[in-house]
Order: sequence, then structure tokens, then C-alpha cells
Amino acid sequence: MAANRDEFFARPTLAANYWPEHPHILAGRDLEFGGSWLGISLNGRFAAVTNLREVEASGDQSRGDLVKDFLLSQQTSTQFLRDLETKKGQYRPFNLIVNDGKSLCYINNFEPSWTTLPEGIHAIGNIPLSDDNKKTKKGRADMSAAISSAFDHQTLLTMLQDPNPTLDSEEEIYRALSQRFININGYGTRSSSIICKSKNGQWDFWEKSYANSTSQKEALNHFTFSAKPSSSD
Repeated sequence: MAANRDEFFARPTLAANYWPEHPHILAGRDLEFGGSWLGISLNGRFAAVTNLREVEASGDQSRGDLVKDFLLSQQTSTQFLRDLETKKGQYRPFNLIVNDGKSLCYINNFEPSWTTLPEGIHAIGNIPLSDDNKKTKKGRADMSAAISSAFDHQTLLTMLQDPNPTLDSEEEIYRALSQRFININGYGTRSSSIICKSKNGQWDFWEKSYANSTSQKEALNHFTFSAKPSSSD
């Protein structure tokens, strides 16, 4: 899994780490609402969320809670999404993917129902998975090329780089949002995450944080562990 997180530079954030009150969760943290955009757990769960940029807001609950709640849950992916289906309108527009170690599932709150994703390469951006654009098409193609031969985390971090100069006009800003790596008037790519799961159960999580005009400095952190059977905190 390779992903960029785009967010306002001024929004308070903690880099990926184990959460003190839930030490089996390894994730970044949004300090505004307490949730996360992407994370894994020591019992082999994974979740990530994006916004839906051109979908009208329905609810006002933070979508970052979805990642946190799934990582805290012991439900299967399908059980979690079945329950979420009845209340997903309470959240800000989202795409959500969850994996309980067996099934990778997807849901949004723009379309009805949810789905189990088949084996293969998927690109999830700021549009519903049922749609496609140049950004998601290029994402699938670049990911396919990156993993077609021997690769490491640096290969994927390099793939996530798509530097774009700081832009000013509304037209330039709209065009830049289709880029993979952005920097637009206080908003842009805050971090890149790489997650690899080996067949023997070992997880590796790299997070690269980028320097910006706030106090954030560039850093690359790496975490590794072997997944344990699911258990409560």
C-alpha cells in the first residue's frame, strides 16, 4: 500500500506511532478530532480513509473516526461495513477501505452498499471507486510498474513524488489537485505512507513526513512487527 496524505499544513497532527491509550494501534493522528487517515494494528488490521472532494456533505462527524473505530473493533471487515451502512450519512463525505487480515472491503457514503475488493491493484483517490480519472489511472499503472520487479519502500516513496510548484490562480489550483504531490497556499502533501505485509505475517510501515511552513520537519520513520491474534486492549 502506498498513499499520500494531503491536508492543510496548519492542522495539528501527530506522525505515525503507537497510541499510548491503545498500544496495539499504529497510526498517525489528527489532533483536531482525534481520529486518523490511515493505520494498522498489531492484530493485523488495516484501514484508510479519503475525502470525496466533489460530493456534497451529508453529516458532520469526522471521517477519521472510521479508521480509529475499525482498528479498535474486533468485527470482521464485512460486519463492520454492514453496521456502518446504516449510519454512514452521519459522516463527512468519505471513501473507506478496511482489511481484517482476510478481506479487503470498500465503502463510501455517496453510493448505497459496500463491496469486497478482488485481488489486484486498486487506486482510491477523492472520487468514488466506481469512477475513474487521470490520477487514478496513472496510480494503477505506476503501482503496477513499481512492483513488477524487485522493489523496496524507497521505490514506492519515489513513485509517490510528483512535485508541483506552489500555485496561485483558481484554475491552476484545480489542475494541481489532480497531481499526486501538491503544495498550494498552505495546503498540500503532509506525508507519504508505505505498508507491506509479507506472507509470514510480518508488517512493515514507513511514514515520510515532509517539511512545510509550520513546525513540521522532514523525517522518515519505520516500524515492523509480526501480527498477533486479535484480542481486546
